[in-house]
Amino acid sequence: MFRIKRPAGQPSRKLRVPRPIWILLILASIFGILVTRYCHTQLNKYLEVKNIEIESLSPALAQVYFEIENKADFFIKRKVIVRLYSGSLELGSKMITAKLNRNHTTGFVVTINFVKLLKEDETIDEISVRFYD
Repeated sequence: MFRIKRPAGQPSRKLRVPRPIWILLILASIFGILVTRYCHTQLNKYLEVKNIEIESLSPALAQVYFEIENKADFFIKRKVIVRLYSGSLELGSKMITAKLNRNHTTGFVVTINFVKLLKEDETIDEISVRFYD
């Protein structure tokens, strides 16, 4: 096989990475995180959530229908979190991955199991559909 031969006069010792290189690597990783976060916030300009409604409701679960319109000229894949509230209590939530074709409106049906059963006098006050960053 192939072997790399060391020069005869050099001792075998490990070389350390210089501090300026470490500093540059740390700065590059921080810059990459900031750019990624900025790009994700800019994607929200191209997406619009519409027609949020409850398809079916029972004491243990609910099915929520909503549409997401992609106004961009490119494919977008985002995580979407759907939450149901009764007053200030969160009844349940579910996260899905939405694959959105360019210039297209896509409908989704999400089944959410409640943390506690709904009583007869309780209703769903708020439905929250947001993009998870």
